[in-house]
Amino acid sequence: MKLSIDVRLLAVITLFSIFALASVPAAAAGGELRLVWNGDADKGVATQVEGHANTTRVNASGAKITSNANSDAFPGIYFIFDAKEKDRGFLKVHPKVFRKFASFTIITKAGSAYTDYLVAPVSGQQRTSDGGFVFLLDEVASSKNINMAFIDEALLRPLGSVPYPEIMVELNELITQAEALRAGNQEFPLQISHTDDGSDVNRAFPWVYANEVKAIDLALEFARNAPVVWAAEAMVRLEDAMADLSGRIKADGSDPYFRLDPGPGRLPVTVTEPTNVWTSRTPLDSRVPADFAGGTFQVIPYPFADRDGKADVLQINYIHNGISTFGGITMQSPLSPSVNVPAGATIQFDVYYPKSAQGRFMRWRVRNTNADLDSYLRSYEYNNLNPDWVGSYNGETWLRAHHSINASTGTSSNFILELHGETGRPAETGMLLVANIKITAPDPNGIPLPIVVNRENQSVVAPLKSVYNKENGLFMVGAIGTGSVTGTRARHYEIFVDGNNLKAEGTHPRGPNWLRSVTGAALTGATTAPGTGEYNFPTNSYLAIRDSGAPGQYKAHGHVLAWYNQAPAWMRQIIPANLPSGYNGTTNFYGLGNGVTTQVRVDKEMVRRVQFNHTMYVMRHFLTTDTKYGSSVSRGVIPFNSWDVLNEEIHESRHSELIPTDPNSWRTSLKHTNWLVAMSDELIGGDITQHYIYLLFKHAHIAAPNARMAAAYKANYASLPEYMKLDGHDADGSIDAFVVANPPKLTYNDYDIFTRSKARTVYNMVRALNTAWLSDPLYDGRPLIEDVGIQGHDSVGKTLASNNQYAMALYASLVDQGLLSGIAFSELDLKVPTNAPGGGATAPAVLNVKQSDALGYQYALMYKLFTKFAPYIDHIISWGVSGSGWQGSYVLFDSQSNANGGYYGAMKPDRFILGHSYLDEYFEGEFEKVQDGYEIDLGDLGIFKR
Repeated sequence: MKLSIDVRLLAVITLFSIFALASVPAAAAGGELRLVWNGDADKGVATQVEGHANTTRVNASGAKITSNANSDAFPGIYFIFDAKEKDRGFLKVHPKVFRKFASFTIITKAGSAYTDYLVAPVSGQQRTSDGGFVFLLDEVASSKNINMAFIDEALLRPLGSVPYPEIMVELNELITQAEALRAGNQEFPLQISHTDDGSDVNRAFPWVYANEVKAIDLALEFARNAPVVWAAEAMVRLEDAMADLSGRIKADGSDPYFRLDPGPGRLPVTVTEPTNVWTSRTPLDSRVPADFAGGTFQVIPYPFADRDGKADVLQINYIHNGISTFGGITMQSPLSPSVNVPAGATIQFDVYYPKSAQGRFMRWRVRNTNADLDSYLRSYEYNNLNPDWVGSYNGETWLRAHHSINASTGTSSNFILELHGETGRPAETGMLLVANIKITAPDPNGIPLPIVVNRENQSVVAPLKSVYNKENGLFMVGAIGTGSVTGTRARHYEIFVDGNNLKAEGTHPRGPNWLRSVTGAALTGATTAPGTGEYNFPTNSYLAIRDSGAPGQYKAHGHVLAWYNQAPAWMRQIIPANLPSGYNGTTNFYGLGNGVTTQVRVDKEMVRRVQFNHTMYVMRHFLTTDTKYGSSVSRGVIPFNSWDVLNEEIHESRHSELIPTDPNSWRTSLKHTNWLVAMSDELIGGDITQHYIYLLFKHAHIAAPNARMAAAYKANYASLPEYMKLDGHDADGSIDAFVVANPPKLTYNDYDIFTRSKARTVYNMVRALNTAWLSDPLYDGRPLIEDVGIQGHDSVGKTLASNNQYAMALYASLVDQGLLSGIAFSELDLKVPTNAPGGGATAPAVLNVKQSDALGYQYALMYKLFTKFAPYIDHIISWGVSGSGWQGSYVLFDSQSNANGGYYGAMKPDRFILGHSYLDEYFEGEFEKVQDGYEIDLGDLGIFKR
């Protein structure tokens, strides 16, 4: 804000710009402002205005003022002739006039002589008892009595219709800010202590001594009444008073819902860096070709236009042969000096990348000791319309990304940098530049941030589920972990999931002996007689959930029937009978799931039988009492609220290339996991009802049918494919015995949904599949894919909440169209990255106060978002109970089962955010975006407003 503006010049400019407007009839302004003349008292504070004879005037324009006027014709201005000295006149002006007009001209006429007076307040001018300004018009051009005075007609407009000058707009905004600081907010009003020690206030919340608000009160009084010409001075006074008051506000930090800014803490300093003498070495990941497929690297001068003062950069020339799982290259450089890296250290480096590299690279893997540390390239902003930096090199446009990774502690003398290309890519080349690699650590001479003390155990704080539950019109909350429901799980959650025990590797370790390749050969590991002997069911884990508490009190979520990972070896070897390996720009390919060492071509009908049986046995084991599936009447049904049918089948980065050019694409963005896409084989690009994802969900509908599905199954039995009839999953065409009153919600589950191109790809897939299902003969009144599960393995970040809001708005719009039942946030936990307020941390490490507050603020934003979309949400599952979640993420309770900042943010989002306003700048705009009524731009799909 520039306060050195020439206020007098501004006054003149304002005057002429306003006077150029069309005038308003006097009657329209009537009664807006009225003044009372207080005789000698008002004369006593008058400021003399020097008149200037205007010899060029032959008449006076404007409205005539008569002496002692108090009519509605002249709102806010009162004129009176001096009764004793008729060549003098007094002008009284309401203070509100000068908040709109910097100055105005009064013209007097004495005989045929005219005198102009520029009327404006002067610094320090004394005011009348009712706040008015009084001006003495003297020294007229003639000794004759003043017999006429005129005022410009622009002043006759209703004052409310006159815009404020820009400087007054700025002053008014500053006044609003100062008033907010003086008052506090609705959750934490500023307390005023009238004692010497603050004993009359709650010192956990913001407070000041009474004498500490005097400066801002005086500055506010001056600013509220300041005319335009005093605005600059008023702003200076107010800013100084705000800074003074901000420095005097106190709070002892004992309540988790309020904290003042604890300061920067120990700022990072460089402790070591590579010498930039790079040599190749054996890859850290065995999937990287030992010869790097011919890839090379070299150190070159910084190649961009802003090269002054820039150090050399590491140029990586990447080559992928299209055969290995992914391409890569591995380099190492000595560190200088060798150091013992302390806790809290970070590895920092910049990467320059061309826009043409989109979708080509997966991650960096680095080592400074003996531990592998990963940082991904998939989030690079290739389509950022307003990047922080843009350069040109080799005829291409380049962008820049910064990486910051928690360093490994211990002795470090060597630095290893390994680049991994994206999976499932064709043969290709590429180039990246790496610069400014260094290891930083908190300055040992700085003042460390205090460690947060979590004082309240989970057993004494209010249960999370006391706020978040269906009875309150919201959603269920749950946590990872099966078995008997006790402790934190029992007190705070009501729906539970296991991370591994329902995956195919665990439930279906042995393959059926009827499984054959296209040549008729048996498959390794598929030698078991068909039936329950193929399976291992984690029955007791879910039986214990059912039998804990009152009937129906606790619920189960199933994870997962099909995934590209953790499938049994006999299943992993299946590949399509006809499709080629590797993405080729079309839908006609298969990609390799994890752990594939052998590949055997199998006919699609046989693969469909494999997956159909897998779904029938696993789901019906729990949802029926049929002995065929290893159940019994005495055990009873083990209900599931919901079940992940398919997990993470969208390719990690291909969507980022395809959505910008085709916003409705999805088929070519799939992984096409070999043992799953083999269900479709050469039909993969054709009839959507033959698509493997369609079939996986259709099988799940049949496995847990409602009454309508049972009727449709019976009515259409003759036309059902043969593989559905081979293994006795119906009784002469009837599945009535397996009808489930409340079938589990069938879910597609995926991660990184905060990435908008991935969120849109899932939207496109669900919309297409569910639309096709409406015409299926077996349509049962339920969407094919009923829920979308957003995993939520995320990190504290500046736009995490609003990015997730975009995804939730997409899926909510499908619910509104009847093409989806709901949304789940299925695996929620949060990392604290190095660029978060207070620095990075890895759970279960204790947090400093700033890290704790940032964690709480982020959880508050997320639960604020969840509450906003509550009508669409079935459940939120925390991927951890206490201590840590996935890969060092933080959940809502610490390793001592005490509530942390995340818990308090989740329980009372508004209160937590308003009590940690010092973090507003980091999370700028996020709180406003998750408010009700905020318009969410879905691009070509329009605006979503909730």
